[in-house]
Amino acid sequence: MNTNHRINFQPVTSTNKSEAIRLQIEAAILDNIFLPGDRLPSERELQDAFKTSRGSVREALGALKQKGLLEARKGARGGYYIREMDINDTIDQLAVMIKHQQMPLAKLLEFQYAMDQAVLAAAVTNGKPSDIDRLDALADELVLLCRTQTPDYEQISAIDKNLNLLMVKMTENPFFEWMMRSVQLTFRSYEFVVYQTPSVRNAIAQNWKNVVLAVRERDFQRGTRLYGHWYVLLEQCLRKQFGDTVFQHKTVQPCASDTKSNIRSS
Repeated sequence: MNTNHRINFQPVTSTNKSEAIRLQIEAAILDNIFLPGDRLPSERELQDAFKTSRGSVREALGALKQKGLLEARKGARGGYYIREMDINDTIDQLAVMIKHQQMPLAKLLEFQYAMDQAVLAAAVTNGKPSDIDRLDALADELVLLCRTQTPDYEQISAIDKNLNLLMVKMTENPFFEWMMRSVQLTFRSYEFVVYQTPSVRNAIAQNWKNVVLAVRERDFQRGTRLYGHWYVLLEQCLRKQFGDTVFQHKTVQPCASDTKSNIRSS
C-alpha cells in the first residue's frame, strides 16, 4: 500500500469544478497511479492541488464513492481510500438497473438471443473437447432431473445456468460472461415458470443435448436453429403464464423453418 503519492493533479478552471476534479481523480485510479487500499490525499491537500473550494472537492469525492471507486474510513487513519473493484458488484448493479428501468421482457429476450448467437459461434469455433465433454455431462444430468416425478427446480436452474456459463467460457471473452450473468439475474424471477410444465422442461433439456452435439460437430447453423426452438418454447410458456402485456413488444422470432422443426421430448 502506498499512501505517499506525489500529487500531480492540475488546477481546475472549468465551470463545473467538482466534475473536473472527479475526472482527474478517476483517471488516476484507472491508470493505477492509486492502487486498491491506497489513501487519497486529504481534502485540504486536494483543495490546494486543484486550487478550488473544499465543497467542490467533497462533491467530487462523494460522486466517486457512489460509483464504488472510493470508500470513506473513520479514525486516526481516516479519509478516502481506493476501493477494491469487485466484478460481482457490477454485475449485481447492472441486473438491478435493468429491473429498475422496467425493461420490456421482449427487449431482454431480444438481447439474450443476439448474445447467444455470438456465444454459440465462438463455442463452435473455439470449444475445447474437454469443455464440450463437460457440457455433455451437464446436459445428461439436466435431462435426468427433468424426467423425475418431483423435479428439484433449484438444481435444474443451477445446471441450466452452468450450461450457459460454460458456453460463455468457450468464447474466452470475459465481457460475455459478465453480461450473461447479469441477464440471468434479471431473468431469474421467470425461471420457475419455464420448468414447471413437464413437456416444456423435457423439451428444453433435450434441446440442450442437441445443442451440445451441434457444438461438438462444429455445426453453427444447426445450433442456431436449436436456439431458435428454445426461444419459441420460452415465449409460448411465458405468454401463457403472464399474458401478452408482459412483453409489450414482439420478441425476436427465428425463421419459419426453425419453428416448424420438431424438438424431441421424453
